[in-house]
Amino acid sequence: MDRRRALGLLGAAFVSSLSGPACSAEAPGMPAGKLVELSLATKGDLLEFTTQSLGCPAGARVRLRLTNAAKYVNFDHNWVLMRPGTFDAVLAAAEQAGAAAGWLPAHDTAIIAATSQAHRGDTVSVDFRAPPAGRYPYACTTPGHASSMWGVLTVMEP
Repeated sequence: MDRRRALGLLGAAFVSSLSGPACSAEAPGMPAGKLVELSLATKGDLLEFTTQSLGCPAGARVRLRLTNAAKYVNFDHNWVLMRPGTFDAVLAAAEQAGAAAGWLPAHDTAIIAATSQAHRGDTVSVDFRAPPAGRYPYACTTPGHASSMWGVLTVMEP
């Protein structure tokens, strides 16, 4: 089984517990609370993240920072957190959205949170509320990148 298919199947037991949007980008007026800061980067010029495993407590305020650490290759990257079982569908929608949309489909309910594209040397971030406990796939949705730029956010009970 390839990595994309395996990630698409991850957390299948949790899909039934998700009745609405798991979370969205943090909106103004979001209640204060402890901020969990997560960071990852690209492995230099490779099409890989520095980690395939992130974690946080359910319901936490999360700030994810992505650094494009490339030195020579001029590829843009993003970080997209998605609902379990939606990996292939999100990648297909991202490709249809195109470069002008940052390879990010607008208003896709399968996407929990996403950064904008990080250009070489840039750091981008997204603030969001952690979804319910479970395992959530993340990937770079730039076409061709997700086959090696992926991982899992494990959300634990607080």
